[in-house]
Amino acid sequence: MKFTTALLLISIFAVVGCDKLSVSPSKTEPDQNPQPVSSLAKLFQKQADLKPEVAPPREANLILNGTVIPVTLKETRKENSIIYQWLVDDAEESGKPVEAESEKYFSTSDVFSFSATAHEQYDPAINLIKYPLNVGDSWDWAGDVIVGKTRRKATAKVTTSADPLNLPNDKISALLVKVDLVYGGTANPAARELKFWFKPGEGLIRRELWASSTREPRSATNKSSD
Repeated sequence: MKFTTALLLISIFAVVGCDKLSVSPSKTEPDQNPQPVSSLAKLFQKQADLKPEVAPPREANLILNGTVIPVTLKETRKENSIIYQWLVDDAEESGKPVEAESEKYFSTSDVFSFSATAHEQYDPAINLIKYPLNVGDSWDWAGDVIVGKTRRKATAKVTTSADPLNLPNDKISALLVKVDLVYGGTANPAARELKFWFKPGEGLIRRELWASSTREPRSATNKSSD
């Protein structure tokens, strides 16, 4: 199982790692019988109002290039940094767990920012939340995208909005933060759209990265362990 899973992940990463516009493999389509969801607050004055640093549900699906991979969260926190490692075979039935993806964030009383994945880093980290936050706020980012030993200049436009989000067995009113990232120079720039959905009090519920990389909870009831 471990060998097969590792081969699958390697083949998927070979496609996912390409520079192209992000395409969501898991669209949130309208439900046939929509249920009302509570409206999202228009203002998050401070960190405690949103709590983006709260760990997401421990059991999730990682969708890479259209392939659904059940994963389990391993969380590491040190000072202001938060690392989410998404593991296949966390029970170690076939040996050491395989890391399918990782995400690194920073959380302070002033900002919540996105720093890195297993594949690339952002220097400085991209601010996803800035307090106080009025839903609809936007701002610019400029820095470097680092892949291995390669560093490329980049810019981004960060926008925030309310978004009714359909999840497995759940419908929520989420804060959507979209990052329109452009890098690689003016002659032939690469563009990528990164999306992050926050549920107030429950953290970063869903995110879309790379060409085709989505992470979302497997169900509404699978919460992260303390």
